[in-house]
Amino acid sequence: MATESKTATTGGMPDTSDLGNQITTNLASADSAAAQRVQTLLFVHQARAAQLSRTAATLKAQHGSDNSAVKAAEAAVTAANADAARVTAVHQQVTTPAPQVAAKGWALHGRVFDAQLAPLSGYTVFLVDAAKSYQQAYGFAYTDTTGYFLLNYSGSETRTKAAATAEQGSTTPELYVAVVDKKAQPVYLSTTSFQPAAGSATYQNITVSGSKQPIGDPPPEIRNVAFPKSTSSKRKTKG
Repeated sequence: MATESKTATTGGMPDTSDLGNQITTNLASADSAAAQRVQTLLFVHQARAAQLSRTAATLKAQHGSDNSAVKAAEAAVTAANADAARVTAVHQQVTTPAPQVAAKGWALHGRVFDAQLAPLSGYTVFLVDAAKSYQQAYGFAYTDTTGYFLLNYSGSETRTKAAATAEQGSTTPELYVAVVDKKAQPVYLSTTSFQPAAGSATYQNITVSGSKQPIGDPPPEIRNVAFPKSTSSKRKTKG
């Protein structure tokens, strides 16, 4: 009887693989539903911004650009466009698939925007330590036309001295996200440290300030590797 009871109980337990598949399916459905809701919200904000733009244009044609009502309408358009840009960034985030990450590795991905949340392409994203030293073991990434970047560390490359020390039981080294523009001028340095988690990916939106002043000098490794001198430049220098 005891054997039969045990068999019955075991038979009533859900299979682990089936349970895992069900959880994955449910999470995927939840992500899809969230993405659809954000997309609907985006359409609403875009429609509102378009309507306000038409209203502002009509008022400007009737009363001129110095009219107070026109200025108020244009301010409303600016605010509506900013709201639409923020929702666009959220929609991009929820619809961006997580990269494949090695069991002992990690990934940092996301997008780089300007102050108006317009994507910045051709920018270089990398990691530095608390002393602003480039952490070469983790590489660097260029942003694409949507501002997207991906740093995918497999955990198998040669580690920096700080990383090796951390693996031996010391405090994990602090890592900070840095960005340089197309001219290799530093334009962003995170104020809080990035804490990678083994086997997982972290998404991060980065907003670069509108200041045209660089925030320091780029690490030589980034300037030399990410921005190699062109052949024509070398020839011109030799000449």
